[in-house]
This record gives sequence, structure tokens and C-alpha cells, in this order.
Amino acid sequence: MLPHANIDDAPVPIYFLMMLSGLMFALIVTLIKHKAFGLRRRDILRIIAFMGIGSLIGARVFKVVVQAIQHGGEPGFWTADNLLGIVQGAGVFYGGLLACMGTVALCAKLHRMDRQSAFNVLAYASLAFLSLSRIGCYCAGCCYGITLAGGTLFPVQLVEAGFCFAALLAFLIIRPERRWTGLPLFPVYLIIYPAGRFFIEFFRGDAERGVWLLSTSQWVGLALIALAIVWLKKRNPPSSGLGLAPEAGGENPANIVSAFIV
Repeated sequence: MLPHANIDDAPVPIYFLMMLSGLMFALIVTLIKHKAFGLRRRDILRIIAFMGIGSLIGARVFKVVVQAIQHGGEPGFWTADNLLGIVQGAGVFYGGLLACMGTVALCAKLHRMDRQSAFNVLAYASLAFLSLSRIGCYCAGCCYGITLAGGTLFPVQLVEAGFCFAALLAFLIIRPERRWTGLPLFPVYLIIYPAGRFFIEFFRGDAERGVWLLSTSQWVGLALIALAIVWLKKRNPPSSGLGLAPEAGGENPANIVSAFIV
């Protein structure tokens, strides 16, 4: 672990630096691909700004809700000092993601963007952000893994960072937003990331993991996968033949979507 870096003899949390690096990486990736999304650069800047606001607020509100469910009945929980301590700590990613869905939809409406394109940006941006920010979790020692032989901790944060970077790399290589122009990319992301996270969660070593054998994140992930399946089916009902247009010589996207919803 490396919780702090010294900059001009002042300790700066690595966690904070990696959060900023993840946000900048997300911005760079989506700005480079702005034409593929059919959006202007200033639209990308607006989406990332709304995403940052949503994730910052949502991650902490969700953390307070989870803590309240688990410890709300304990003496002193609802004091200002305790609540402030919860808010000041690291947030919950899924809470930030849920809030981002709302703020990005709001951004698209306010600035008259195509909503599917805006959510495609969010899919890329989320993977880019996580591929670096989870390294910050490793340096800070939060979200730690199970204890291995010899007392070392399984580097679950680095595994998740690698998984997210691999998924991002696959998106960049395949370019699904160009290859299948009618395919909504965000619900595909809502299947890929929660599915990977579901299995990674079994290697987490946090003391409080949730209820009914699964962690809170696993239950949320299952709900998001269900939402994504409904999203894809509603967007592409079976009677319509999916209506997705592949590039010349490309694979029929019906095969791709079917792989997720069967």
C-alpha cells in the first residue's frame, strides 16, 4: 500500500490522485471518440462534468443509505460528526453509477443531445475511470481482498482494474457504436461490468459484505443486469428482428445481443 505521495513536502492521498487520473483518462478517451458517438467535443465535456457531479454525490448518498440500513439503530449513528465522517470517506461506486445515469440523462435533455449517444459515452467513461481509480483503492488499502497464505491480501482492486481496462480495450478495438449503430451500448456495459464484479466480489475481504450470502454490490449488480436485459429487449423487441444495422461485412448484431439476453 502507498496511501500518500509527497508533493512539495506535502502528503497527498494517492486515492485522490487516482480518482482525478481516472476522470482525466475517461475524458481523454471519450474526447478522442467524440465523432464515433456523433457528439461535439463540448458535448463530451458536459457529459463528463455531469458524470463527475453525479458520481460524487451518488456514491456518498448511497454509502450513507447502506450504513444506515446496517447501523442506523446504533447510538450516535445520526450525529453530525458520524455522518460527516461517512461522507468524507470513500464512496460506493454503484451509488455513483446510478446517480450518473440520472445526471447524464438530464445533461442530454438540457443540451438536446441524443440520449443513447450520451449513455454510450458513459459506458466508455465508466470503464476508463475504474481502470485507474481502483488502483487508488489498492494504494489506500480500502476494498481489500481475502487473506491468503502468509497473511498477504489478495489484490482484488488490481484484478478489477485489469478487468475494466480489458473491457475498455475490447470496446476500443471492436468499436460497437460504429459496428452496430442501433445497439445501445450502455446496457451491454451494465451486463459486462456487474457480471465481472459479481465474481470478483467473492475475493473481497471486507468484514461487512451484505445479506443472504451475497454482498450489497452483488445484489445491486444482479438488479442492474436485469435492468440491462429489459433495456435491450425493450429497445429491440423480438418481433422487430432487432433492427440493428451492421457495417458492411460485419456480423449481425442480433447474434451479439442474443448472447446477452438468452
